[in-house]
Amino acid sequence: MITSKDVRNKRFEKAAFGYKQEEIDEFLSQLEAELDEMERERAEANSKIQVLADKVREYMRDEDALKDALLGAQKQGHQVLSDANEKAEQIIAEAQAKADALEDEAVRQHAEAMEKNREEIAKEKEALIEAQQQVADFKKSLFDMYKSHLELISSMPETFDEAAGEEEEAQTAEEIAAAVAAETEEE
Repeated sequence: MITSKDVRNKRFEKAAFGYKQEEIDEFLSQLEAELDEMERERAEANSKIQVLADKVREYMRDEDALKDALLGAQKQGHQVLSDANEKAEQIIAEAQAKADALEDEAVRQHAEAMEKNREEIAKEKEALIEAQQQVADFKKSLFDMYKSHLELISSMPETFDEAAGEEEEAQTAEEIAAAVAAETEEE
């Protein structure tokens, strides 16, 4: 590639019937100026290209960092989701275990209450049977007492004289009262 320095340093030999030296020098000066301008523009372009290349490399590093960050975030997101699912399953399992324990306890307490109620019912039935027996015994003793009273009344003489009858009647009533008191004491 020809540079402006090459143009500046180029010398031509003089020939007898050649081109005019001033025109050639003027053309070479223009050519040198244009080549200088082109070199300067090329240097600026190369500088800009270098800046852009540096930026591209920086963006590529940033892109790689962003990709790594994104992958890290995705992994962390998956891990958080997995941990949350595990925790949820653990909470559900614990809740189910507590519910089962409460249900078992409720069933046990219900069974205990039922057993206690059965025992109370059995005691009440025994008390009822005992009360019925006492009523039956009382009834029997009352009938026996009435029976003995009727026998006493039946054994009383039916005829008597009035004066003696009053006395006997008084004695008989006293005897009856004494007999009832004696029978009541015996029982």
